[in-house]
Amino acid sequence: LMKYESRAIALSYIKHGESSIIAKLFTEKKGLQSFIIKGVRSNKSKKKLGLFQPLELSIINATYLPKKNLQYLASINLSDSKKQNGINITKKFLSLFVAEVISKILQEHKVDKPLFLFVWQLKTNLTASSMVDPNFPLQFLIDLSKHMGFHPLYEKESAYFNLELGEFTNSPKQLNYYINQENSHYFKALLNKQKVTIPYTNRNQILLNLIDYYRLQHHELKNITSHLIIESLRS
Repeated sequence: LMKYESRAIALSYIKHGESSIIAKLFTEKKGLQSFIIKGVRSNKSKKKLGLFQPLELSIINATYLPKKNLQYLASINLSDSKKQNGINITKKFLSLFVAEVISKILQEHKVDKPLFLFVWQLKTNLTASSMVDPNFPLQFLIDLSKHMGFHPLYEKESAYFNLELGEFTNSPKQLNYYINQENSHYFKALLNKQKVTIPYTNRNQILLNLIDYYRLQHHELKNITSHLIIESLRS
């Protein structure tokens, strides 16, 4: 038994029984953990369900039980009491997208402090921003690939991005998976962190290309509902 305090990022939760939930939290000190939170769906509960919404940032006090799949939470509080002005639906969808992707790639109990700090900062910036960059999902997947060890290799002169090898090439002839020339041009701009206006259709194509890229690097992102949500955010 070990009691600990840690920063935590909520990823998802499912209902359990009459009034409880099982919540997945990415903790700074213990990695991805599943907690059973009893009675949180009852009106009398002191813990608020909103604390477990995708990408909510909190401070938790918990007991670590090494052999248990479900952990117990003593307390949970928002890390920052500053509230956003109203509810921004786009930010909500993007938070869901990030949370779903992170859930897919995280291994249970594995501590990954650099990745934790990356997601924490991402959410902090998203909350603070007045305008949401339409390229946010693309930039997130590119930046995340660096943490995963398969960041695309940049090549200025080559015209097509090879999704299998993670590098640019001048000929797509033998390739099964690649980003076309027009979208590779936008992709280079994103790799260089340039401000670039990408048409809606191209953004969608690049998003699907990136999901393919993750799959080809053995990180399956299928059944992600939030990329469908993002496709519905026409801008």
